[in-house]
Amino acid sequence: MSRPAYRRALPVLRGPLPVLATLFLLGGCGSLLPGRTAAPVTYVLRPVAAAAAASPAGPSPAAPGAAAATASLQVQRIATAPGYARDEILLTQPDRRLDMYAASRWPDMLPVVVERLVVDALRQQGAWSVVHDAAAPYAADRLLRVTVRRFDAEYSAAGGPPTVRVVFDATLARRGERSVLTAFTVEGSAEASEDRMSAIVAAFERASGDALAALADRAAQAR
Repeated sequence: MSRPAYRRALPVLRGPLPVLATLFLLGGCGSLLPGRTAAPVTYVLRPVAAAAAASPAGPSPAAPGAAAATASLQVQRIATAPGYARDEILLTQPDRRLDMYAASRWPDMLPVVVERLVVDALRQQGAWSVVHDAAAPYAADRLLRVTVRRFDAEYSAAGGPPTVRVVFDATLARRGERSVLTAFTVEGSAEASEDRMSAIVAAFERASGDALAALADRAAQAR
């Protein structure tokens, strides 16, 4: 795909003649309509920076004076900004309209996908004794709430490949006291090398990886 493709509804035909014409097309050209809708392709995210260790400026479990990884953490169900709770891969047009790529999807609804990415990043970071997902029936010392503010490919007015924007708002709190330890925002961005889905998904991996690594570090600093 050299340019972003959008979903378009088929025209509505009214009146007896259009109906007859439509039936004729359906009967004589059975492959016409199926050929106009491509089968959806599912893309899996493997963020390239999510598995990275904490940055040199951030805490490390092995660093001198660092607190032992004794606190447990549970990631709550991911919230999203309006329009993002879906499985389609989203884009923002130059006029700020939120749209979607045709026949291109994540393997699940975005909140589910992001929850898995956040849990994996926190476990790999190593600052917690254990990290639970939202469905785990276990009590944890800390709760992390994450809201997806942006997770889309942004096109500029000048055209060309998009820049992927990933923005997370996060709040870390103590479970028992329900007191907030810290609230922060992390983000990542990456320009796609070309306007093709493979390059765009690769940019999503880089941008989300940077945001996840920053989120894991900020949560570890406040534990």
